[in-house]
Amino acid sequence: MSAPVHVVIGPRTQLGAALLAKLEGQDVVAVARHERDAQVLTDVAGARVALAADAPGVLAADADLVIHVCALGPIHPEDPRPDDADRFEAELASIEALVAATSGSVRIVFVSSVIALAPTPDRRLYGGWKNLAEERLDRIALRHGARVTVSVAYPGRIINRSERSGLSDRLSSTFEKVAHRLLSEASRGPRRVIVGIDAKVWSALRAMSLVVHVVRPSGTPILTLSSDLTSTPDRQEARP
Repeated sequence: MSAPVHVVIGPRTQLGAALLAKLEGQDVVAVARHERDAQVLTDVAGARVALAADAPGVLAADADLVIHVCALGPIHPEDPRPDDADRFEAELASIEALVAATSGSVRIVFVSSVIALAPTPDRRLYGGWKNLAEERLDRIALRHGARVTVSVAYPGRIINRSERSGLSDRLSSTFEKVAHRLLSEASRGPRRVIVGIDAKVWSALRAMSLVVHVVRPSGTPILTLSSDLTSTPDRQEARP
């Protein structure tokens, strides 16, 4: 069995850049949003670079794919733009075109956020877009049958190694560690997984908060989450 082609959606994000570094030497297609991205990405060793509209055409008709979705949906959903929905639909259409371009197996690995599992009031839009993206990827898989599967990673805060200082930083995952986990998930069966100690702590505290909110007597303060563990970065562009 030949090795799969790794397709990276969002290669200009810091996570996408870390993933490309780990994939060096393998068959990789980096999907650029526009010509400016394509020009920067041509310097990435070993990766074929294609615009979203052209990416299906660089794949063999029977290729097995692993599609790493590092970016999908609005960059800053709390500050919506009129064309957010149109851009989202276009991104989904480009992913489905990749799936349809081959008769081989396709594994979609989507990077969501632990916030999507139980959004706090101030992150409902962010979590909502992540959940919508996950649902739409699942629908793509269903339309194309058993050869297409979806796995979802729910990381917490992702930082650079150089940013690790305090305890909360040490509990957070680095971009390199999450990239390694994505490659590990690509070799497994479809599943959903929380990534990082901080994400697991946050989800446990958030569950406690929801329980308290349900059973508390009237007037009892709600357990709130205000530490750095509740924050995850929106899409971050990689440094050129």
